[in-house]
Amino acid sequence: MQFRAILHIVPYLNCGTECEMKKFLAEHPYTVTSGVFVVLITFGFLFLHWRRDEYAFALLLYFIVTLGIRLDDISRQIGIGTGSPTTLAEKNDRAFHLMQQIHQSLKETNAKLAEIQSALDRRDAP
Repeated sequence: MQFRAILHIVPYLNCGTECEMKKFLAEHPYTVTSGVFVVLITFGFLFLHWRRDEYAFALLLYFIVTLGIRLDDISRQIGIGTGSPTTLAEKNDRAFHLMQQIHQSLKETNAKLAEIQSALDRRDAP
């Protein structure tokens, strides 16, 4: 019975450290993720006697989780899934414009790399 009473009181309490923790997690997701994986790998080394394969798998999981966090950040910046249809159309235009900028940057990078490659080929040619 006491547990149910606590559940009814909790929403009315000042959030205190819980809000601070949520704020920290939102501001530093990579730090928290890295800390969790360091603890996991240390535990595996000390108590589970992991070998190279287990470390490689943990590293793979770390990169997958980090990529997921980054994709979540990108989707929040673009604003996918929120708003009315008119703002969604504006956001799609914005996303299309960003994709055009990325495409242009890639074309410029490819041109520079082609120049570098041709310079290297001329230098290496006898």
